[in-house]
Amino acid sequence: MLKNVLSIVPAGFIVLALSGCAAEDNLAEDGDPPEVTCQRLHDTIDQFSDIDPGSMGFGDIFSHVSEGFTELETIADEAQDDTLAQSIDTMSETLSDSIASAGGNVDAVGAEFQERLQEPETQEAATYLQDTCGTDLPF
Repeated sequence: MLKNVLSIVPAGFIVLALSGCAAEDNLAEDGDPPEVTCQRLHDTIDQFSDIDPGSMGFGDIFSHVSEGFTELETIADEAQDDTLAQSIDTMSETLSDSIASAGGNVDAVGAEFQERLQEPETQEAATYLQDTCGTDLPF
């Protein structure tokens, strides 16, 4: 059951996959410019997309997933673009909440995530990530 839930986590990170940003609005003076934020996000997603839950123990899986969410939080915290940071946080929270409420069922994670993507705040976050970083999210 855990294996099924955690096998969806890399797919969830892929939903956030981004490359090459070009936004100039909503920038604070300090922090990472959008190009750096998006590259860091992409690197984190790539790192955690290779997780193979079938070959890992529960502790290792939990550790990797926790590290992934912690890194996403750090990336958002260090972003110059406040809207980009909030969008990353929103999508990360959406994925985390979907995993938590799925009860160990992979199909439930996907269905829950898709349902939450329809919420206005989540839809705005996904659209901003697409527009800012130029990547179409697969939904």
